[in-house]
Amino acid sequence: MGPGWGARVAGAFTAPIPPEEAVPRTADAPGTPWWRRFPLWFPLAVYAVTRLIDAVYFAIMQRSQIPMVPGNGAARVIFPTPAAPGYWPLMANWDGQWYHEIAELGYPDPIPTDPVTGKVVQNPWAFYPMFPMLSRLVMRATGANFYVAGALLSTVVGAIAVVLMFRLVDRAAGRWSAIVATVATSTWVAAPVLQTDYSEACALLVIVLLLTALRGRRYWWVLVLLVALALTRNLVLISAPPLIAHTAVRWQRRDADPFPVRQRVGLVVLTLLSGALTFLWPTIVRLVTGDKDGYAKTMGAWGVDAFEIKLHTWVDYVYYDYGYLGWAACLAGIGWFAWKMLSVDTARWGPELWGWAGAYPAYMVLVTGIGPSRIRYALLAWPVFLLLAWILNRPRLRPRRAWWLTAYALGLVALQGWWVWNYWVILGLHPDVQFP
Repeated sequence: MGPGWGARVAGAFTAPIPPEEAVPRTADAPGTPWWRRFPLWFPLAVYAVTRLIDAVYFAIMQRSQIPMVPGNGAARVIFPTPAAPGYWPLMANWDGQWYHEIAELGYPDPIPTDPVTGKVVQNPWAFYPMFPMLSRLVMRATGANFYVAGALLSTVVGAIAVVLMFRLVDRAAGRWSAIVATVATSTWVAAPVLQTDYSEACALLVIVLLLTALRGRRYWWVLVLLVALALTRNLVLISAPPLIAHTAVRWQRRDADPFPVRQRVGLVVLTLLSGALTFLWPTIVRLVTGDKDGYAKTMGAWGVDAFEIKLHTWVDYVYYDYGYLGWAACLAGIGWFAWKMLSVDTARWGPELWGWAGAYPAYMVLVTGIGPSRIRYALLAWPVFLLLAWILNRPRLRPRRAWWLTAYALGLVALQGWWVWNYWVILGLHPDVQFP
C-alpha cells in the first residue's frame, strides 16, 4: 500500500467532501419553504413511490395466499386468516404472527415447553420487544388492530429513517452519496419489509440515529440508542467497530481537536457497553421467567446456537452450488471489498459510516449463516451502498450517473415483486418452504 498509506487514510476520515461528490444545493437556501427542501422531499418521494409500488405487489399477490390455520406444522399460526386475506393481514405473515402475539398477549411466563419431552419450544421470547410494544401503544392510541397498527408504524418509522439517513450521509459523505444511499435502501430487494409487521424499520431508524449521534459527539444519546438497539434487534455488538473507529480518529487528531479525558473514558465505556448490552435481553428473559438459560433454550428450539460461528455454512453452500469457481469468486469479491474499505475513498465517509459498513457484512457472514432471510438482513447494511455511489462517480460513468442509478433502481424494484411472491406470500406449506 506504500509509505504514508495509514496517514492518508486517517486524514481522509476528516477531510472535506470532494467537489465531485457535491451537488448544487440551491433548494436548501435558508428562505426555501421546508416542504421544498431537497433533503426532505427527495428521500420521502423515493420512499413513498417504492412503498406504493410494493403495496400494489402485496395487494395483487395476496389473492394467491392459502388459508392460514393453526396446526399446519410449517408456519406459526395463532391468528388464523382465510385464503386471499387482504392487504393488512398479509403484512403479518411469518414472524408477524409472533409480533402479533406479543402485542396482543405479551410474553409468556413460564417459558412454554413440550408437554411430553419437557423441552422448551419455539416461543415469543426469541423476538425483541421494541417493535411489538410500540405497536401495542399505537393500537391503544388509535383503536386499530395489530395488522394495521404494526404495518403503519413500520411504514412511518421507515420514512423517518430514510430522511434522517439522507441528512446523515449528506453531511458525512456528500449529496450524491446521500442520493444513492436513499435510493438503494428504498429499492433494495427486501425493502418491502419496511411496510410490514416486522422490526426492520425500527432497527433502521435506531441505527441511523445511533450513527448520527456518534458523529455529532452526543455521547449520552449514543448510550440511550445503544440500549434501544439492544431491545430492537440482536445487533448492538456491531456498534463496537464504529465506536472504536470514532475513538481512534479523535485520538489521532487530539492535538488539533481537543479530546478531553472525560470523553475518552466515556467512549471506552460505550464501546464496552456495546458488547455487554448483547446480554440485556437474555438477562430480562431470565429475570422475568426465572430460567437462567431461558433465552438460550428458546433459541435452541429454532436450532440456533447463539455462540456458534456460521462461516462454514456459507463456505459449504458456495461449494455445493458453485464448486471451486464459487469459492474463487467469493474470495475475489471479499478481497475487493476489503481493499475498498481500507482505501481513502471509503475513509471519506467518516469513521461512523465506515465502521458500520465494514462490521455489518462481517456479522452477517460470521453470525447469521446462509438462508433467504439474509436478503432481508442485508437491508441494515445500508452504508455499503455508498460503494455504489463511488462506482457511479467514476469518470466514465459520471456523465450519466443519474441514468445508471435509475436503471439500477428500476431493476431492484422489479426484483421486489419477485421477493414478495417467492418469500412473503404463502402459496403452500411444505418442509422446504422458503421464508423471508
